[in-house]
Amino acid sequence: MTPRKTTSEYRSYPWIKAQLVSAGWNDKNPNVDPRGQVWEQNEALSNSEIRKGLGNQKPEFVVRVTDNQYWTIEAKATTAQLAVALTEATGYADAINAASQVVSARFATGVAGTAETGYKVATLFLTLAGEWKPLVADGVKVDTFLAPKDALRVISADNPDVSAVPLTVAEVVEIGKFINKTLHSAKVPKERRALLVAILLLALQRDPDISYSGDAQVFLSDVNARARTVFEDANRVPLWESLQILPENENVAAQATALSQVLQVIRSNNILNTAKSTDILGAFFESFLKYGNTSKDLGIVLTPRHLCWLAAEAVGIGKDDVVYDPTVGTAGFLVAAFNRVLATATPDEAEKFATRNIYGIEHSGSVAALAFINMYFRGDGKHNLKIDSSLPYRVVSVEGSEVLNFKHGLELVDGESTRVTRVLMNPPFALPDEEEAEIRFVEHGLRQLVKNGILFSVLPSSVLYDSNFAAWRKNLLEHNTLLSVVALPTDAFYPVATESVGVFLKRGSKHNMTDDVLWVKLTDDGHVKRKGFRVERKGLHYKEFLKPTADALRKWMVSGIATPAVPGQLEFSPLASNEWLAQVHLGTGLLDAADFEQRVRESYRRILVQHVSAPILEGDPDDV
Repeated sequence: MTPRKTTSEYRSYPWIKAQLVSAGWNDKNPNVDPRGQVWEQNEALSNSEIRKGLGNQKPEFVVRVTDNQYWTIEAKATTAQLAVALTEATGYADAINAASQVVSARFATGVAGTAETGYKVATLFLTLAGEWKPLVADGVKVDTFLAPKDALRVISADNPDVSAVPLTVAEVVEIGKFINKTLHSAKVPKERRALLVAILLLALQRDPDISYSGDAQVFLSDVNARARTVFEDANRVPLWESLQILPENENVAAQATALSQVLQVIRSNNILNTAKSTDILGAFFESFLKYGNTSKDLGIVLTPRHLCWLAAEAVGIGKDDVVYDPTVGTAGFLVAAFNRVLATATPDEAEKFATRNIYGIEHSGSVAALAFINMYFRGDGKHNLKIDSSLPYRVVSVEGSEVLNFKHGLELVDGESTRVTRVLMNPPFALPDEEEAEIRFVEHGLRQLVKNGILFSVLPSSVLYDSNFAAWRKNLLEHNTLLSVVALPTDAFYPVATESVGVFLKRGSKHNMTDDVLWVKLTDDGHVKRKGFRVERKGLHYKEFLKPTADALRKWMVSGIATPAVPGQLEFSPLASNEWLAQVHLGTGLLDAADFEQRVRESYRRILVQHVSAPILEGDPDDV
């Protein structure tokens, strides 16, 4: 016999449906709309397989996860009755499973409470072994409603663990396309779209229940108010004043509608969780700017997250390192550094690293704001990020302080010392102002390091072979050691046409020309081109793919251990000329199609540099 429903239980129905919709489910009746996924009360009994098990029993809701796998939901009026609600929900599911050979109910959720007292939620998953197990995320029982993709993941793995899995590059690209289109329809400028996503993430973290209830002005004010508190807590209110959402009276409804749609996408794809582990804001920022070549116009080329990870791994960043990025962008390198420390540090150690051991400077205010928000998700927001050009500054400890200061001027004064042990950067290429050429950033980065500190920099390959830089390369080795050069894939920064290298230098010791250098040619980084973007090859994870290269670099960089050579790809030999190109020092390996294309491009570039001024080959017949 179906337990009698109370008025209070009925009052929970709108809240439950709202939670399902927010999680990404289609709340239409599957009997009426083939895309619908939610049956309410007796609607489920129209399904013959469900009716076979339930008879006249009527759960609050039955959710269609797949065509033959379902989810029962039962509600009770008081929070003290959560266990009762969960027991009844599993009872409904067991009845369906016992009666049908065609469908099965794999999830059961109990909901208890009212709008006044708040609601409690608990969910169980039925394994193939026949055991009901609680859903958990990061070791904690889940107390929210499942998203569709998480439900499918749990069923596929037959495992109730729904710990967040960072989005792949391909997923970020697709989500970015939708968000870009949505914000474009609301006439949001390209350069502000990632900032609005960041503001929504901050608002959502401060208030998980924030939503658009129909009043556009109230909704935008609510979002602003919640995001502003983050900047207030970090004493960054002036920065916030330049970022907040300014409602446009003639377009405020469209703005609010678009932001509400983006908020739903953020929730359903668990982007807030992804933002805590990767530079998704940078990915969005760059993808939005790629439309219409805005990124090229602004001189913004962000470092792909897999190369940030590779650099952080290669220099072996640990909890005691002090990391500095003088061209911080959206903080991709700093995020990678923090994530590496977080993997082994205690919570206190991680907090100390985030607030005292990470520093960066970015000249663009809007980009710096994204960096600030990225780092906020990794600590308390009191991070050491400065908005300015880094070249006129020094980053120093004053009177032995653990917290470093940005001081104007290049030379240390009494009472100051350097503490930076690692510099990671991707300076802007070929700026019109000669004073801010990429080599000046390398010199600046080296000045901030302690003796034997390591610098990694992405550079255009021409810096390593062009005769115009020959004197600079020679002088650099008078006071520093060249540890390694990594030739990056020709399309590493696609669709921007630039051939790049990664250079590792150790400060403070003249380079010994008889010492080995690690030369690496990274022809394949596990990514392929897809319509203006590079994404991971299907079924591949970049960390696993790049781990052998990262391990070889780290062993050499940190411990001086040479790993077995891979002819033509990874070899150790002394610097043989004033050209630092890896290709000049590597032996002959297997020449595949990608190698052949790269060598043709390099030859063509050399001819252009030496003889004529002409555009670089940019055609990409493989771009699909």
